[in-house]
Amino acid sequence: MYTRKTLETEIAVELRRGGALQVETPIPFLTHMVETLLKYAGLGGSVAARELRRLDDGHHVIEDVAIALGRALDALLGERKGIARFGWAAVPMDDSFALAAVDLGGRPYWAVKAKLPDVSIGGYPLRMFPHFVRTLAAEAKATVHIYARGADPHHKVEAAHKALGLALRQAMAPGESPSTKGVLG
Repeated sequence: MYTRKTLETEIAVELRRGGALQVETPIPFLTHMVETLLKYAGLGGSVAARELRRLDDGHHVIEDVAIALGRALDALLGERKGIARFGWAAVPMDDSFALAAVDLGGRPYWAVKAKLPDVSIGGYPLRMFPHFVRTLAAEAKATVHIYARGADPHHKVEAAHKALGLALRQAMAPGESPSTKGVLG
């Protein structure tokens, strides 16, 4: 289990491959997106987030959940031996379409291409989505690329989380962790 406590938030994340999943955050859309990401990644466990002091529009909760998720995923991957390493997925969702590609080789990088309006859905400011991805990628020591398009911003972000989850599932599947260097990272 990974825990993170600051003056603003308290986050606890426990991840495992498969099994039941329980996610609770003070931001309904964040809860929905984290559940979606983990379910499509084939991960079980729990994510519990509490906001201890309201300072802004959820920035600290979203960021700290991404930090904790990334660190818990990094711990779950361990030495990253015996995994496929690479994963990618394309997800259509009504009017929206998302692509995600990941490399779990231990080198953090991120890129998100998605035009999102400056609005909030269920307490989640959509301008935080690229920041969530960047933070998750950095803490998980993963390369993450996401492209999403569509008319409905909810569908666009949800399709991106589904695609990222499926890409993670593929990358975590048993495999050889290919590297011409002989080591990852």
